[in-house]
Amino acid sequence: GDPGAKWETTKMLNLGIDATFLNNRLSFTFDYYIKKTSDLLVPANWSALAGNATKPNINIGDMENKGTDFSVAWRDKIGDIEYNIIANISTYKNKVVKLGTSDIFQGDRISDTSITTEGQPIGMFYGYKVEGIYKSTDEVINYKDDTGNTILPYGVPDSKSLNPESWVGRYKFKDVNGDGKIDANDRTYIGNPHPDFTGGVNLSLTYKGFDLGTYLYFSVGNDLYKNYMYFTHFGGIQSNYAKDRWENSWHPTENPNGKYPLWLTSTGESPESGTVSNSMFVQDGSFLRMQTLTLGYTIPKSITEKVSLSKVRIYGQVSNVFTITGYDGLDPEVRSSNDLRRGYDYGSYGIPRTFLFGVNIAF
Repeated sequence: GDPGAKWETTKMLNLGIDATFLNNRLSFTFDYYIKKTSDLLVPANWSALAGNATKPNINIGDMENKGTDFSVAWRDKIGDIEYNIIANISTYKNKVVKLGTSDIFQGDRISDTSITTEGQPIGMFYGYKVEGIYKSTDEVINYKDDTGNTILPYGVPDSKSLNPESWVGRYKFKDVNGDGKIDANDRTYIGNPHPDFTGGVNLSLTYKGFDLGTYLYFSVGNDLYKNYMYFTHFGGIQSNYAKDRWENSWHPTENPNGKYPLWLTSTGESPESGTVSNSMFVQDGSFLRMQTLTLGYTIPKSITEKVSLSKVRIYGQVSNVFTITGYDGLDPEVRSSNDLRRGYDYGSYGIPRTFLFGVNIAF
């Protein structure tokens, strides 16, 4: 370790407004903040001459977060009906200002799936951009960029080494740097795990003895890295494959519009599909979820007081009521304790739907 290591330093500016109107029926809060963190602990930038020892973390990084939080509430009554609506929305921008070391890469089973580098948000997804499938030998030979230059497939050093037949049904990567071949220099940002904005809505309504409440929340614009596909789609569990891979693999006659490479066994999977980070592992993870829905009834006091009880409420609650999302994984709400691997989906179990019935009794 580094004997000179110290705690990270954080400086924060926060400007806010709180206001209420219409006899407290309408209220809102608005906050704008800038948070700067210096002396981040990051791995030392040692060269290979230092040997194989684990690099110590030293205080050489700076990061900045800028964001806004806004919430609004409306409370009112119409006859015997009382209702509350509370909504909030938040957004932030993250940037690594100073790293003080070489870029930090992360990966599990697949190498370098995310990158943390100066000037970008922490943990950006990284790899090759897939532009489609080679559907014929002619397409392999004549794959060109916008200026008409021929582009060789992934890992092929020159035209003499190209075997067009072996590339039919395999991924076509974008030549990012325009040198006519696909290699490590063509890796680029392929996704952002940070959302454009998040928020929630809390609704409650009472009518005489009945009460109804729900809570919904959402995330918009964040990408997820489907790391589980290494196992489910590309032979990581040997001969077991997901139905999605089976139904959507490219085939010249049976499925000419398939999005995955030509079906192969675990021993014959092309390396650029399942073991090299590419944009097919990345998908928009936006979602809307109703977390809870509760219905209750409070028995009138004229009845409960006869048995020496001040309040009796009977209720039922459903948790994880529904989720609206276009994400293919089990659950779009992927959590991680490591910001360097934010948005990694390893295929963990989704949140179960639960039903709860109960009685609240006050003496």
